[in-house]
Amino acid sequence: MRIIDAHIHLSDMLKPYTEQDLIDDLADAGADGAVVFAQPSDIYREIDDQEHRMRANHYCLEAARRHEEWHAFYFAWNDYTITDDFDDYVGIKWHRHPDEPEYDYASEDCERFIQEIRRRNMPTIIEEEFDNTVALIERLEPAPIIIPHCGRLNGGIERMDAFFNDERIFFDTAITPLPGIEQIVSNVGAERLIFGSDVSGTSLPFHNFPIVELDKVQQLELSDDEMALVLSGNIERLIASVTE
Repeated sequence: MRIIDAHIHLSDMLKPYTEQDLIDDLADAGADGAVVFAQPSDIYREIDDQEHRMRANHYCLEAARRHEEWHAFYFAWNDYTITDDFDDYVGIKWHRHPDEPEYDYASEDCERFIQEIRRRNMPTIIEEEFDNTVALIERLEPAPIIIPHCGRLNGGIERMDAFFNDERIFFDTAITPLPGIEQIVSNVGAERLIFGSDVSGTSLPFHNFPIVELDKVQQLELSDDEMALVLSGNIERLIASVTE
């Protein structure tokens, strides 16, 4: 069964989790590929610099170019830079925690960036406070949305019922306890669940290995066809829908 880990933070800078680290960890898990994006530390947390952000994103893109089944998502931040190679990315990572600086959602640059996402129908991973998540989902329509960690950092799993009836919203499993994953899949089905591990260069609990997270997901009581969707089919379908 094909396996794509759809939540990997890749970096060779402040908190390294390098291309070779991922090669090794995917091999340990028997996984075929990955979705890769930059580390928050390289985008805004420890160095808030456009040149550094561009380098961090480009590192992920170059790694994906060397591996046919790796897919680079562009990590967005407040400068909303659209690089010359932007069309080579196949998705967007949108990320902040409640105690961190907010995205400038009212800026013209933000609206221009959102229009680019919509134009290409890019799947967008949104890790944000609940109200910002709701507003951003509406602005990004019809682009598909992925809520990471089954919503644990988007206001909590208990608030995710707001999204259960919206078929363009998916949930990834990264570092979510098994009962939380079971709660989500029982409401949205395997067709909207995506396997991810949240590997990064940071310490636990925000660093876990694909093999550990994979073992947890494989405990779900799903048919083979349903498991195939969770482990690779859903994310590959979203990536395939991106336009040039």
